[in-house]
Amino acid sequence: MKHYLLIILILAVKVSIAQFENTDIGARAVALCGAFTSMSDNSLAIFYNPSGLGQNKFRELSVFYSPAPYGLKELSTAALTYCEPFRFGTFGAGIKTYGYELYREFNFILSYGNVYKKRIFYGLNLNYYNLNIKDYNSASSFGLDIGAMIYITDFMRWGVFAKNVSGSTIGLSKEKIAQVYRTGFSVQPRGDLFFILEAEKDVMNPVSVRGAMEYSILDFLDLRAGVSTNPSTFSGGIGFCYEIFQLDYALYNSFDLGLTHQGSLTINFGGKGARKSARELLKNAFKSINN
Repeated sequence: MKHYLLIILILAVKVSIAQFENTDIGARAVALCGAFTSMSDNSLAIFYNPSGLGQNKFRELSVFYSPAPYGLKELSTAALTYCEPFRFGTFGAGIKTYGYELYREFNFILSYGNVYKKRIFYGLNLNYYNLNIKDYNSASSFGLDIGAMIYITDFMRWGVFAKNVSGSTIGLSKEKIAQVYRTGFSVQPRGDLFFILEAEKDVMNPVSVRGAMEYSILDFLDLRAGVSTNPSTFSGGIGFCYEIFQLDYALYNSFDLGLTHQGSLTINFGGKGARKSARELLKNAFKSINN
């Protein structure tokens, strides 16, 4: 019976035949409907745009756990990310697991991001993939992601990310690992407000367009909302900051699967200074260039 359930879940829940699909990680990004490619200003940049790591000036650790999306423990997802800045760039590492005891995907990522002339960011991920299906053995593979980000003006960023540009496959049957391209813009008209517009193209699926906003009411409180097409979804969330801790919560609604909620905890060792630095990064970059 368990094996029949496994087959049904793989066929019903997976949107395409590709393995290791590009699911959203981290409650902040989930609340923005995954429109995070052109921001990527924390350790979760590992999953959205590794070039964004170059924006991080402080050590950071983030934990994400979604035990039963849409009430299905078989879709359990967990992730851990870490980044460490150096003079020659920022290094990161990430771990992601998806599934349950009969079907398990494991992804380990080593990441690097840096900046050129304070405006052009670049980065890459080296991925290790492992797929385990109980009683059907396991398989492993490696892959490469790349990303870039440009500060176009003192209030606008453009980001682009390519997942699995190496075209990696897994297993004897050469099952495709998801290959995804994302690009978009984030606009910061003032220090406490972001608007984001992005597009995603999975080679197996139609283009998905995503729009989102993030508004900081107070120094410690953020409100977020997002919408997307293909599939049609909407999301919302809230973030609380206290000293070095940030707690994020997101609600995500799929018209096909219903409503689910997720949470994540981030520890940034820069504390309030890190939050202020992230908000003022664009304007400070252009000030230093003009001076």
